[in-house]
Amino acid sequence: MSIALTLILTVAVATASPMALEAERDHETLRVSFRLLEDLPAAIDDTLPTGVVVRVRYPLRVRTPRRLWWDNKVWKGEVVTVVVFDPVTGRYRGEVILDGVIVTSRELADLDAARGFLTDPGAVLLSLPSSKRPPALRVRVRAVFDSSTKWLFFPSVDGTEWVEIDLPQPEQSPEAEAAD
Repeated sequence: MSIALTLILTVAVATASPMALEAERDHETLRVSFRLLEDLPAAIDDTLPTGVVVRVRYPLRVRTPRRLWWDNKVWKGEVVTVVVFDPVTGRYRGEVILDGVIVTSRELADLDAARGFLTDPGAVLLSLPSSKRPPALRVRVRAVFDSSTKWLFFPSVDGTEWVEIDLPQPEQSPEAEAAD
């Protein structure tokens, strides 16, 4: 009976994650895809049809795990999804921005498509510098809905907890092993 209880608790912990995160690693690139599993906060959801620019920021961190010290930074950036309602056309415009560069731009038909665009930005390709291709990687991401300042001193952030996965070293092709 304790094995069944352990399995139920494991499934409950696994489904309690606020985001789904997947990553595929090649020798030179890292393909990261993530999506928000929770609903958007009411304040964000209510402003979608008003024509106000709505943003969801996804800070993204790629690190190498270390045993005795903090993890070593390989890549740090931010993916931002932006949705704006155009009252003239009655349609939404969405953009995915990776570190200030627009990587996706599309027109969205309705409110549900706009919500889906904000919560699922799609896959992002990251180029790993040749000097920073460590054997194992740890990828972290979270969603940040709003950043404001309370009492002019203490910043507050409305967002999810960090979600992370570990990636093992990629397998080398037989040609690369023969060259070594």
